[in-house]
Amino acid sequence: MPYSNEVYNIAANRLYERRQNALRLADFRREQLFTEFPRLREINSELMSIGASIGKCIIKGSSQPDIRELSERSLSLQQEQDRIFADMGIDSKVLQPEFTCPVCGDTGHIELENRTVVCDCFKKLMADVAAEQLNTDLPLDKCTFETFKLDHYSDKPDQNGRSPLDRMSKIYNYCVDYADNFTVSSKSLFMRGATGLGKTHLSLAIANEVIKKGMSVIYVSAPDILSKLEREHFTYQYSAQEDTFNSLIKSDLLIIDDLGTEFSSQFTVSCLYNLFNSRLLAGKPVIINTNLRLSELVEAYSQRFVSRVLGSCDRLEFIGEDIRTLKQSR
Repeated sequence: MPYSNEVYNIAANRLYERRQNALRLADFRREQLFTEFPRLREINSELMSIGASIGKCIIKGSSQPDIRELSERSLSLQQEQDRIFADMGIDSKVLQPEFTCPVCGDTGHIELENRTVVCDCFKKLMADVAAEQLNTDLPLDKCTFETFKLDHYSDKPDQNGRSPLDRMSKIYNYCVDYADNFTVSSKSLFMRGATGLGKTHLSLAIANEVIKKGMSVIYVSAPDILSKLEREHFTYQYSAQEDTFNSLIKSDLLIIDDLGTEFSSQFTVSCLYNLFNSRLLAGKPVIINTNLRLSELVEAYSQRFVSRVLGSCDRLEFIGEDIRTLKQSR
């Protein structure tokens, strides 16, 4: 699925800036060296002149001896340049630009089997731009493992003999381990429990650590993202809808919060199933948070959807009292 012109242009501009910055830095380093070692400037100038002369000889069809003589002179100059660098203890590559992507040189395109194709770095950049447009209000700085407080949970067993503190300690440790060992093929998570028990906090704490690993994360609330997809679909903004769905599928980790609080329709149910199924088929993890009981999920989304989710996720059941209410009472 292609990206919109807006996403493409933003990514292309960033790629252009990367390339220009690399070229400017290379020019700066080269000028410093040439100032300190004038002979390097002379060699560089003569090599450029020889390159131009060889090109003219080829176009004019000059004799091979002329081209051979120029090539031998070029080789001699390159060897002299290498000796100067060796004496200085500097890698001769210092004159070359250090591009972010050495495959395409930050152009975004490569030649493959006599075809010009989009480089993987450009594809990732477009995916990152699309993800940024969905993550504008991500409260990552407030939700870390360090700021998650287990002392909000009671150590008294409930009617089922379960201690909220014991259960949440295990869930907390599980999430820390999950984040530490996260890969793009990690298992999906299904977090279920009443409001205010820390599902969103731990989800975003995982997101923090995944982002530190250099991977992409998209966090969305079910009402917001489904409303966006529905609006784009029914107002015929198919390009925007494609961008949204594409970025949701391609991100390394997708977090869907507040599942079940959205306005439910045949479109939203179908959208959710396709989104979750597409990521599973791509082998990419999803974290789903919901306040609904399993029977309510089945009623809202169908047995098929719930079975697909539960069969593909590690299930974390949150218990305890609403932390936000406890904070206010204290």
